[in-house]
Amino acid sequence: MSSNKQAQNQEKQKSPPKHGAAWGTWLVLIMLHGIGAIALAYTIKLEPEFANSRNLILASLSVAAILQVVSAIGLWLWKRWGLYLYVVVVFIQMAAHMVLTASVFVGFYDAIPLLITGYMINYNQRIKHFN
Repeated sequence: MSSNKQAQNQEKQKSPPKHGAAWGTWLVLIMLHGIGAIALAYTIKLEPEFANSRNLILASLSVAAILQVVSAIGLWLWKRWGLYLYVVVVFIQMAAHMVLTASVFVGFYDAIPLLITGYMINYNQRIKHFN
């Protein structure tokens, strides 16, 4: 009987934890944030000196939004690459939005979800579940 309990304990340690409502909702919001970033980029008025590079910036934001959805899927699956990809995508979006708008406040718009994600991972000690 004790070997049966040991096998169950080992299986529990191997299986990833349940996500919970807050974490699942947050991952959906991360996906929506990427889509919202594209909408923001297409609707804002450009500074005149960046008008020539608009297509390049919008293309990079579109790729970053797709990668943000992929990173949210990786975070859902408890993959460490999803976490690293999300950090890279946030910095790409932050740089592109600051070039488009020349406003630091847009940088905060992009950084706040990263800070909340880091807090949620650290607070519940979820980092140990990423592989």
